[in-house]
Parts: sequence; structure tokens; C-alpha cells
Amino acid sequence: MTNKIMPGIIIGFIAVVIIAAGIFIYSTQQQSAEQELSQTAPAPVVREPVKPAPEPLPEPAAVEPAPVEPAPSLPPIVNAPIALENSDTVALLAAKDLAPALTQWLLPEEQIRKWVLAVDLMADGKLPKRYRPVDYPMEKFKTQASGLDEVTSEENYQRMTLMINTLTSIEPATLVRYYQDWLPLLEKAYREQGKPDTFDQRFMQTISQVLAVNSLEQQPALIRPSVLYQFESADYENATDIEKLLWRMGPENAENLQGFLRELRYQLQ
Repeated sequence: MTNKIMPGIIIGFIAVVIIAAGIFIYSTQQQSAEQELSQTAPAPVVREPVKPAPEPLPEPAAVEPAPVEPAPSLPPIVNAPIALENSDTVALLAAKDLAPALTQWLLPEEQIRKWVLAVDLMADGKLPKRYRPVDYPMEKFKTQASGLDEVTSEENYQRMTLMINTLTSIEPATLVRYYQDWLPLLEKAYREQGKPDTFDQRFMQTISQVLAVNSLEQQPALIRPSVLYQFESADYENATDIEKLLWRMGPENAENLQGFLRELRYQLQ
């Protein structure tokens, strides 16, 4: 900026000096001429003063455009396979990219169809009993005494901590990119069931099912009429599979899972 303004100032200053000198010389000559004419002329001749030329304006400084920050490049994802058939290898690569620990629990065959079936069931509050996409081993279920009742032991909560931590370690923004890229293939697998709605609708309903579960204020009493434990109260026993699952994973795991799904739903909207 300084290099372009300073020449303009210097040129303007020189012009003012030259104009001032010219006016001084002209005025001196005019005074001599007027003295000579005053002896013969009846009246003095009045002349208008010469106006000085305007000082030239400094050249405007050039405005350089602000640098444009390049958009941050997103890490690549495993793109969806073209067809459902023989898609398990690609599905395994995608799971490994999202959360490497997840791959140890995946059942390898028909992964996409199994996940679509699981989501469809969970949208109604149910859990798949057959054709499960994962096999997650857990320790034996434990109970503890509470007065005269037998209730769920808090030691059970840590059984699902590793799975919940693995799921919630996935970056929601990355999972959204996968979901959007793989959604056409997921919809194709869902249409095979011949249902009128869409997989996307069922997926959102599944998230809503999990988020709607309230934590227990206290552990309900259990009974064991056969091999498996049940809730003594019919109100608790008639709860959905999703509700029972979140109760048995413990309040901390349930809160972490719900927080993750809440953020995922927000980014999908």
C-alpha cells in the first residue's frame, strides 16, 4: 500500500509547487503591465485569477482477495456393494472400518439381510431370536437378595459394557455417511419382505423405541418358574424386549447408548 500511495503524494506536492511558482511569476508580470497601462488607459483592466489545477488523488490501494480455505477432505469409506448376493466380504470390511472390535461378534453369512430383519423387529420393540447378525457371549446371569425378594444383580451390568463401548465409539458423522451410501441396498433387502413402508422408516422407529425406554427407579422382584428368570410383576414382564434389554444392561450403559442414538438421529435429520 505505501509504495503505491507515496508516488501520488510526491507528484501532487510537485504540482502544487509548480502551480504556485507560475502564479507568482504571472502576478509579478501583471503588476508591471498594469503600471504601464495606468498612464494611458482610462480604467484598470480586471482579470480573473487563474485557478490552480486540482491536486491529483492518490491511486487506490489494490485489495487482495482473502485466501479461500480448502474444504477438509473426508476419510474414505467402504462403498456399498452392487448386489446383496456375495456382499458379506464388503459388509465385514465396512464393520471393520467403523469399529474393528465389532467384527469378532458378527455372524458372517447374509449380514445385510440379518441386520435389516433385526431392525424391522426392533422397530416393534422385539429382538431377533433367529437369524441374529451378532453372537455376543455373556457370562451367566446373576441375581442378588433384596429383602425377601430376588432381584437382578448389578454385576450383570458389566456383561454388556464392551459391546456398548464398541458401538458408541463409532463416530456418528461417519456412520451417517455409511448409512446414506448403503441405504439403497438396505432398502432392497427390506423390500424382499414385501412390506409397504421403508427400511429408513423402520430404522427411525427402532431409534425411537430405544430412546423411549425409562430407567428403573429400583430393581423389580424376579421369579424363576422354569430355566429362565422372569419379572414377578406382570407390568414389567409384559414390557418390550427392548425395554428389558436396556434395564439389564444397567443405567450407565443404557444412558450411553441412548445418547449415541440421539446424536445419530439428529445428524440423520
